[in-house]
Amino acid sequence: MDKKSELKSMIVGNIVLTQLQAIIVGFLAALVSLAMGWVPQGNFNIRHALVLCSSSVSTASIASLALGGIMIGVIVGSHKCKINPDNIATPIAASLGDLTTLAVLAGIGGFLFKIIDNYTWLPIVITVTFLILTPVWIVISYRNEYVKDVLIHGWSPVIAAMFISSVGGLILDFAVQTLRGVAVFQPVMN
Repeated sequence: MDKKSELKSMIVGNIVLTQLQAIIVGFLAALVSLAMGWVPQGNFNIRHALVLCSSSVSTASIASLALGGIMIGVIVGSHKCKINPDNIATPIAASLGDLTTLAVLAGIGGFLFKIIDNYTWLPIVITVTFLILTPVWIVISYRNEYVKDVLIHGWSPVIAAMFISSVGGLILDFAVQTLRGVAVFQPVMN
């Protein structure tokens, strides 16, 4: 990590890989969410599905990029100061992750929901653009020696975390419906 060329390759590789993971997990999460909403209710609204998919993918990508940039700065700065970055990066990631993601999701989702009636094409363009970028990120990640192994073997924990989070959301939804007021304790339980 002391050579600038190595550092640049690590940074680019990690950003590209996290973008790839964010796009794929964001899209899968949207599909899971659509299925969980569609199956019990029995109705499907294509406009809501478009907003959900585009919001999910773009939020995952933007939040991943922002948080990745912060983490890179913290890790590089810690390394230069000869401080263990695990002692600094972990609390920052834990505290900023949900906050950043929810803020970006609220902004993007709210905006797209307002304009969906007049600009139905925009969520489609957003989703398709991110999906088109996926093979590009795969090729760049595969060619990067620092992230190639994670690209090939690192998907199971990422996908498992998404499904665990989805189940947690279902449990919270059930708890909120049966135990009024439990939602205020969710940040503490998280």
